[in-house]
Amino acid sequence: MKFFIAFLWICFVLWLQSAPPKIHFEDVTAASGLKLERVTTAEKRHLIETMGGGVAFFDYDNDGWLDVYLTNTPTVASFKANQLPSNRLFRNNGDKTFTDVTAKAGVGFRGWSLGVSVADYDNDGDQDLYLTNFGPNLLYRNNGDATFTDVTKEAGVGDARWSASSGWADYDGDGDLDLFVANYVELDLASPPEFGKGRYCIYKSLEVLCGPRGMRGAGDALYRNDTKPGGDATFTDVGKAAGVADERGSFGLGVAWSDLDDDGDQDLYVANDTQPNFLYWNQGDGTFKEAGLLAGAAVDANGKARAGMGVAVGDYDNDGRFDVSVTNFSDEAYALFRNQGGGEFNDRAFGEGVGKATLAYLGWANFLADFDNDGWRDLFATNGHVYPQVDRLDIGSRYRQRCLLFRNQRDGTFAEIGAESGLATPRAYRGAALGDYDRDGDLDLLLYDLDGAPILLENRTGGGNYLRVRAPVGSKVIVEAGKLKQVEEVRASGGYLSASEAVAHFGLGDAQVVDRLSVRFPNRQTKSWSGVKANQVFTADPKVK
Repeated sequence: MKFFIAFLWICFVLWLQSAPPKIHFEDVTAASGLKLERVTTAEKRHLIETMGGGVAFFDYDNDGWLDVYLTNTPTVASFKANQLPSNRLFRNNGDKTFTDVTAKAGVGFRGWSLGVSVADYDNDGDQDLYLTNFGPNLLYRNNGDATFTDVTKEAGVGDARWSASSGWADYDGDGDLDLFVANYVELDLASPPEFGKGRYCIYKSLEVLCGPRGMRGAGDALYRNDTKPGGDATFTDVGKAAGVADERGSFGLGVAWSDLDDDGDQDLYVANDTQPNFLYWNQGDGTFKEAGLLAGAAVDANGKARAGMGVAVGDYDNDGRFDVSVTNFSDEAYALFRNQGGGEFNDRAFGEGVGKATLAYLGWANFLADFDNDGWRDLFATNGHVYPQVDRLDIGSRYRQRCLLFRNQRDGTFAEIGAESGLATPRAYRGAALGDYDRDGDLDLLLYDLDGAPILLENRTGGGNYLRVRAPVGSKVIVEAGKLKQVEEVRASGGYLSASEAVAHFGLGDAQVVDRLSVRFPNRQTKSWSGVKANQVFTADPKVK
């Protein structure tokens, strides 16, 4: 009996040692100094008042610390009165606090700014900013001295439609980053649809805001980067010629570039609101072929289109192929499209423990990322309804909702643990960014509250080794450590309206050394390293032998 008890005790201790630590986030917003003066309305009588806003984690001054950019939105009334709030840029002081440097940097755009993306479009070594707006978009060139210059006009990227998410990738393999912009619907604020009046302005017997059904889609844009080294910003809209302009207008919201078929070039996924999602296969000749329906990655299992919002890409089951998560409207369930290979996907949301748990939520930004550094990617999403009036109904769904966190069970299935992980506070969440703002080796979260201040959530999970790989955007990174083989990309797209840190993050569990690190760069050149030590940021440079 003693031997049996001792055996059970040993098994219990071994289980404790192998089990990853409990994931926990701490709200550190108050101490951080991050603030945003908001103009908002409680009733939300117009669609556009519900759709912002974006946030960004990026190192604008190249000091090694992630800074923060926050977009801002007015109301229809304040917009008409020209009472426009300012976007804000905050510099990371390196001590978990931030300083507002908006005025000095010259990026305090005032208008209706919804989204932000970040990329080094001119290959000069610093990060530039692109803003998607209701009205002309903006491109800010980073001058390399902690200031920016508006180069929108010369660049030709000032899309005047209602733009949503944008993302960067070198789709044509010419060595610079191109820009895709998903546009939403056509809207004239001089005569917007009237609240509660019309076929698409009723929700479960409630009078609500109108749209997007009943409105005309705006179409999308693909800007090929033609900027010469040391020259002025120059882009050409090739969306129509490339086959991604969406001339029918399908209410684009979320954007993600990724090499989903592993052929060495970047494919494009677009989440559409109430319309089938797009999966554009890169043909390698400057054109794309849309095949979302054929690939099984456009609609639900019953063939019904959902209200797609955010897009996340990642290999959640560690089979070497990139899968796709899409957040949707309440009663629709998130999608979890498992990459089967051969250009085929299968929505595994209900089979993997995600679908049922998301039915009461309306999702926005999402990530497939390893929050506990155990080597398996978890699923995170922000939530919040578009109709404040829904609180009048007893349907199990509320206007303010908490975030969801699905912990990967290491077998490809998930368990939802958000409420016990510091994510219990319900808000009208929208955009979110992912990054290691305090440089401690785990992933922190920056969130946008439509009706309040930004939220900075510090990852306090602890435990688990890691490797973070810096490489050009579009690089495919493979890490082999112990029994695990993981794959990731360096991306400048994904989520909803927001920009995350462009780094490939790998949790390593107990492994202290990466046996083999391989990087396939956008030019398809491949390099490998052996015996890479854990717990560092590793720079993979294709120019260094």
